[in-house]
Amino acid sequence: MSAPRLLLFDDDAAIVAVVKRYFDGRSWQVDTATDAEAALRVLDAGRPFDAMICDLHFTPARLAEGLEIVARARAAHPRAAIVLFTAAGGQAVRQEALQHGADDVVNKPAPLATLHDATLRAMKKP
Repeated sequence: MSAPRLLLFDDDAAIVAVVKRYFDGRSWQVDTATDAEAALRVLDAGRPFDAMICDLHFTPARLAEGLEIVARARAAHPRAAIVLFTAAGGQAVRQEALQHGADDVVNKPAPLATLHDATLRAMKKP
């Protein structure tokens, strides 16, 4: 069985580096993007992936690019697991993320094992 492919989108390069290192260490193939435009380019490239982890906020001017990315990813890759990873938690954000196609929401800060477990659970959803 081949290594699962993960797309990781977050505007914080330090978070991207830490999360990527964690998943790399568990034999995932990880692609990253640190801005919304790059994230959309990766999605539009059409490469298959098993899971996506996406931040909610990429710029102060537009606070919900992550939801747009989630919706676009869900439309383009209906079988991929999608986890929103955000510091802007709360029930309203969770509900909106699920409506846009996310499988789960993990609030920052969270242990990387929690994020990993949420991603694995989302991959098992029917």
